Amino acid sequence: MQRRDFIKSGAIVAGSVIIPFSRQENRKKIRLAILGTGNWGTNVIIPSALASGQFDIVALCDVNLEASKHAAEEVVRLGGKRPEMFTSYQQLYQMQGLGAVAIVTPTHWHALHFVAACRAGLHVFLEKPISYDIREGQAMLQAHRQARNVVQVDFPRVKGRVNDEVSAFIASGEAGKIRGAHANIYHHEGRLVEKPIPATIDFDAFCGPAPKSKFLCEPDQSIPMWRGQRAFSRGILFDWGIHYIHNARKVLGLGLPGEVSAAGGIVGHDAIDNPDHLDVRFDFGGLPVTWSHKTWGYVSPDPDRNYGIYYYGEKATIFAGDMGWEVHPVGSSAKTSYGDIRFNPGDPKVWNEYLAMTTSLWEEFAIQIGKNSNDGITNSLEDAYRTTAAVIYADIAYQVKAHLRIDADTMSILNNNEGQKLLKRTYRAPYAAFDLTEISGR
Repeated sequence: MQRRDFIKSGAIVAGSVIIPFSRQENRKKIRLAILGTGNWGTNVIIPSALASGQFDIVALCDVNLEASKHAAEEVVRLGGKRPEMFTSYQQLYQMQGLGAVAIVTPTHWHALHFVAACRAGLHVFLEKPISYDIREGQAMLQAHRQARNVVQVDFPRVKGRVNDEVSAFIASGEAGKIRGAHANIYHHEGRLVEKPIPATIDFDAFCGPAPKSKFLCEPDQSIPMWRGQRAFSRGILFDWGIHYIHNARKVLGLGLPGEVSAAGGIVGHDAIDNPDHLDVRFDFGGLPVTWSHKTWGYVSPDPDRNYGIYYYGEKATIFAGDMGWEVHPVGSSAKTSYGDIRFNPGDPKVWNEYLAMTTSLWEEFAIQIGKNSNDGITNSLEDAYRTTAAVIYADIAYQVKAHLRIDADTMSILNNNEGQKLLKRTYRAPYAAFDLTEISGR
């Protein structure tokens, strides 16, 4: 089952549960635009933003006209007014009275959309990963610091109880000194096929600054499945596993890895060009955090733990899923469980928990907009940039087949010239990548 199917099956049941609007109805709501109305934007961002009770969705923008139409219907179904429709983000950002934008576009568009939003004076709810490459992320940080706008990055799992409970358990000393961590996803991804471009999609605009690529879909779909294509994304660690790397950084108080190595390849998915199996080692000042994924049908001997993070302590090993965690003491076969560690978003109750986590991010975002401050933001742009950079370095290490050493001050790769060249991608004409000196001088 594809991630799209998990989201769709959960959202169908959850829609009537998380709406109608709640809390502080008398407070003036923030006028919000949704930029990117695909599966995530429609089935997660729209319902969670509305459920916060703090936003009016007044505009939608997408190069896929059918997706925009469906998203507008969803806004109305959930109690909002029919939003205005755009295909150009530049025109969208000129909308009178717009206060904030949710950037839910494919990753290769994030930097252009984000910097333009900063220059338009908009607050931003931004999807992860924040950028496609390292230098884009630096440009986004500079634009954000200049604009002084409020930015929340969509890592919803940190608003659940698991991270806090695992952090408290580790702090208590019951697990002993943590010697390392390991995160993994073992998930069977469906195959992709090339199809004719539908008349309702401006695929040239979809590709934008990325290389013009094939139009790939699932066999029964007609929307681009861009996560499998290197032009638009860097694969499953970059798009999905990043949540677990972010969780591990939060729980263990980690910064940026100083060294990264990776090995993997493609053995089961001939249509994709991102690795369908990958093993990574991040070195955070001597603390190893490792990653593994297999997406071509691998059957784990321990399927309950196919999605999540192991924390290895001297006294106990902890496994943390999205909705539960468990402790395995050293020298004992006994375990203590706190909730359900299995990944099961197809369960309506579980899916509503995911939506509640995202809604909590929106509530926090609204509060901080009211204060015009990022001090209370859980997922700041700066912190999300460190997580994004970590998974970008992992992909670069995979591409150049080398162990990389990172300079935390410049974000440069110290020991590999080929890897250094991959810190910034050349944009397709007529799109122009950001000049960092130009941005800092504005």
